[in-house]
This record gives sequence, C-alpha cells and structure tokens, in this order.
Amino acid sequence: MPDKTSADRVQVAEEKGDLRQIREEMQRSYRPREGSASVETEAGQPSAAELVELRSALAALCSSYALVGQTPPEPPTFRGRMGAQLVKVVQRLLFWYTPQIVHFQYSALRAFESTLRAFEGREAEYRRERRELEAALSVANSRAGVMERRLEALRLQTLPRMDREVTRLRAQQRVQEDRLALAIQARHALPELSGAAPAPQQEDLHNLDALYAALQDEFRGSRQEIKERLSVYLPKFTEAGIGGGSMPILDVGCGRGEWLELLREHQLHAAGIDLNRVVLAICQERGLPVVEADAVAHLQSLPEASLGAVTAFHLIEHLALPRLLDLLDAAWRALKPGGVAVFETPNPNNMFVSSRYFYLDPTHRHPIPPALGRFLAEARGFERVEILELHPWPVEQRVDVSTGGAVAARFNECFYGPQDYAIIGWKA
Repeated sequence: MPDKTSADRVQVAEEKGDLRQIREEMQRSYRPREGSASVETEAGQPSAAELVELRSALAALCSSYALVGQTPPEPPTFRGRMGAQLVKVVQRLLFWYTPQIVHFQYSALRAFESTLRAFEGREAEYRRERRELEAALSVANSRAGVMERRLEALRLQTLPRMDREVTRLRAQQRVQEDRLALAIQARHALPELSGAAPAPQQEDLHNLDALYAALQDEFRGSRQEIKERLSVYLPKFTEAGIGGGSMPILDVGCGRGEWLELLREHQLHAAGIDLNRVVLAICQERGLPVVEADAVAHLQSLPEASLGAVTAFHLIEHLALPRLLDLLDAAWRALKPGGVAVFETPNPNNMFVSSRYFYLDPTHRHPIPPALGRFLAEARGFERVEILELHPWPVEQRVDVSTGGAVAARFNECFYGPQDYAIIGWKA
C-alpha cells in the first residue's frame, strides 16, 4: 500500500488540476456585458504620469492574478511543513470561494486592460489633435504676420499722403477765404459801374496755387526725404559761420519749407519767400518765418550786404535768361563778403532727367547744363564756384560694370548718374 505522503501528493496534484480546470473554464465562460466594451473616461485627458501609474497597477494585478489559488512552496523545516499543512487545510475549507476570487481578479484585470487601452487611444487622439491645432495655429500666426506687415505698409504709404493732403487743403481753404475777403472789400470800395467790363484782377495770378502745391506733393517727395537730401549743405554753412544772427539765410522760393524747417532744427537763422499762397500757408502753420514776395524784387529791397546766404532749390529752371541774370545780380548784391549762394536744379546730363522727369513740372522753361550754370555764376561776380552733383541712382539699379565694361560704365553715367546738381558760389 502507498504511504501517507504519496497519497497527500496525489491529492495535491488533483487539487491543482481542479484549480487549473476551474480557471480555464472561467476564461472560456467570461463574456463582457453588453455596453462594457468601451470604458468611458473622464472629460479631462490623463497625464503621462497617470498613464504610467495605471500601467504599473495593471502589471501588479497581472502578477497577483497568477498566484490566486496557488499553494505556497513547502519550507524544509518542521515548522514550515506544519504551516504548509495548515494552509492546505484552510485552502480545502475555502475551496468553494476560490473560483469567485479568481473570477473577481480576472474581471478586474480585464477592466484595467480595457481602461488602459481607452486611455492610450485617447492619448494618441489627443496628440494628433494637438499636432493639428499647432499646425493650424502656426498657419494662422503666419497669415496674421503677413496681414500685419501689409497693414503697416499700407499705413506708412497712406497716412503721410493723407496728412499732406489735409495740410494742403487746409492751406488752400485759408487762401480762398483770404481771397474772398479781399473780393468783398474791393466790391464795397469801388462804385458800381453799369455796363462796364470787369478789369483783370491781380488775384487771378494765384488761381493755380493749389494745383501747383498738389503737383509738388505728388512728385517732389515726402518732407523727410527732402530734408535728408538738403542736409548735405549744412556742413558748408556751419563751417563758414553762416546762419548766425549776423549772417542770416534767405531761402528764395521756399515751397513747403523743408529747408527752413531743417535750418530751424539746427538753430540757424533763416527766412523764406514764395509767391504760392498755398505753400506759404503750409509754412505758416508750421511756424516758419515766410512772406509772399517776388524773389528779385525782395532781394533788391534788402540792404546791400545784409545776408549770409541766399538759397534757391529748383527755382532757376523756371526763369528766362534775363530774369535768371537779375536773380544772380540781386543775390550777389545782398550777400555779405564771405557769404554764399546755392542754386540747386535738375541735372540734364542725366538722360532720364533731361528727357522725362524735367517735364513733370509744366512750369519748367528749360534745363540748365552744369557748365552753363558755372559760367553764369562766375560771369555775375561769384568766386570759388563749384558744381556739387547730387542724388545719383542707387547702385543696385545700375548696369553691372563687371560684365559690361567701359560701355556699361558710360551707360550708367548717362542714365543713372546724378539727377540734380547745385551751383555754389561765394562772394569775396
């Protein structure tokens, strides 16, 4: 007959087989209830740390599930064998409860796995949506940047033009109000003559003032551009001590007053004259000292040797030769010894200027070549006459001389050279 120990081993093996059969039966018979396939998660997206914790808990549950219903190993000591026998007795007593524990453990394991898969799916979807949102945000930011740059360019282009237009219209309104007031005064002062033809009025000379002011705004350039161009003359004036109280500057044909404004910014004494009442009103609104006067007549009315400098920018090309000579004579007379005259005019040596840009102003009479300008200044008594060439075209707009050689250099000289020049003459 087999001994008692062998019988116990057989019994333990049978019990282990029964437990294995029970577990297999539970796995075959387990079916999730309807509607439990997808586990609903909270509205909030789980963080990466929470997903790591959930995976760790699931791994621990899988490990413990494999031990449910298993008999612990039997220690080699007597006390250990007694404890193992006690565990076996308890296991036999709770045999009816073991399947339920296994079933609960199995259900919890499947629930955790389903939840983890749901979370991982949500995490992948969240990452995809985040990438799409980041891409959309990048595109939106790029478009917003483009729109912002376009708006800024439009603002820089439009606002200065609107400001010039408002200033010109305000000055024009002021001139028209003055002319209307003069017309009303003249009407009341003169007796009514029935059947008499109206005499031509001096005011008719100013009918085109507003049009010419608008033409300057269109083709002359902005105030800041003109001031930057005119700043080239400042060193000559300051080095010669011109512009102080004893050597004042008179700007003939002052226009919109950019040169006067630049001189004021450098604390130099200057005044201006012009015949266009609209531009004079613009200067007066800026607080510049200007008066309405004819250039030659005003210079002839000043005391002899009373000015430090006479300047005229883009004026002499409007004058016939006799009038130009009168201007040179009157300027030389009004200058003090050591004084200087500056006459800036378009440069006809530039083919684009002489054939195109010169005629943008319909009141221009004819261009004056630099050699002729020097000759006339010297003939009327000016000394140390120099020709200062100004405002060449930018280098990037010229023909590349590295490939064209001497022909390209000559072409650049004729077409892209200085657009203006100045006649600078001194009184000894």
